[in-house]
Amino acid sequence: MKTIVALPGEGIGFEVVDATCEVLAGLGLPIEIQTPPQGAAALKSHGTALPEETKRAARAADGVLFGAAGPSSSPVVGWLRWEMSAWGGVRPIKFYAGMHSPLAHPDGIDYVIIRENSEGLYPGREGDLTDLARALPDLGDKSGKKVKEYGDGAFAVKVVTPVGAERIARFAAKLALKRKTQGKPGKVTCVTKSNVLPRTDGLFQATAERVVREMGGLAFEHFHVDDAARRLVRFPQSMDVVLCMNLYADILSDLGAETAGGLGLAPSGNHGDGWAYFESVHGSAPDIAGRGIANPTATIRSAVLMLDTSDSPPRRNASMRRWRASIATERCSRPTRAARPARAIWRRPFSQPTATPESKAPGFQLTSRARHFPRPASVHAGGGESARCSTGFAPPRASRCPSP
Repeated sequence: MKTIVALPGEGIGFEVVDATCEVLAGLGLPIEIQTPPQGAAALKSHGTALPEETKRAARAADGVLFGAAGPSSSPVVGWLRWEMSAWGGVRPIKFYAGMHSPLAHPDGIDYVIIRENSEGLYPGREGDLTDLARALPDLGDKSGKKVKEYGDGAFAVKVVTPVGAERIARFAAKLALKRKTQGKPGKVTCVTKSNVLPRTDGLFQATAERVVREMGGLAFEHFHVDDAARRLVRFPQSMDVVLCMNLYADILSDLGAETAGGLGLAPSGNHGDGWAYFESVHGSAPDIAGRGIANPTATIRSAVLMLDTSDSPPRRNASMRRWRASIATERCSRPTRAARPARAIWRRPFSQPTATPESKAPGFQLTSRARHFPRPASVHAGGGESARCSTGFAPPRASRCPSP
């Protein structure tokens, strides 16, 4: 039995994780989905947004799925990514027929943005300019202007290390080699602003090029981030694996997602040494939370990434292949009921406390003994169309459900 920890975060995170858990439970795989306390509810009951019991459960799990981040759940995603050192972000950008793209010819868009998660300007190393001027009075820019000449203000520190740059470059190169065996170009595109930041971005660029060329069998190219943004719109089909520094990937992955149909379709995975968690790229969208219209496709596709990294033998069975195909093409609606006995266990915390007669059909088993995460007051949890939409809705077209 494999264990998955589901953490909804806040806002529409409850709805999209709820829908994804229903799909996972319907696969008939030997999995148990746990929902330990987190977010606003945990803050109220435990005095912290991420109790120690939740951390222990996440560390011990075979997979961790996160919903959407917001003010009350920022400590959750902060722990998942930075405290657990999930240094490598994977953000696939792929257009599927039937999606709505602002581009005239989006067919063939299929690339992956690799994000260095641990360095750069994130998670934020900031301070007062007066303190920086006092510590480094001779620090200046290319024009010769000293920091102390700016007077009052704020500064941010950008960190790039050879270790971090080589680690993420090797990660990107291995992915490009894997994709090459699947018929993809076998190319790594590095994105920096090394013409303005030669010490930091220049180090990243030089390290990435060295690593990719040492790996062999791959093409390497480099674009400055402003030019890269243009190319992702004008020539998206020419991309394969796009390696970016932290801030640049954060921005360009949203741009890429829109060209492929919207943020509501964009999944991601975040990898570290012996650790990974998976989440949709979008935020908590409080303006539509609880209305039953949030698009869960990005979270469902994030769960596909999670299953792809699992070494679980059952993922090779015919049911799994069929479901991965339906999920990947955004055509799944409600789980197909398998003829064999249920094997998945889902302690359903995000919606109705008891399983409906429909959900008791053969194919998966729902139990409701552990409602750690009751829905917030703003999220409808009763019967009716809204509740059904929030627990089993995966729209066939992105435009049918507004992307957050």
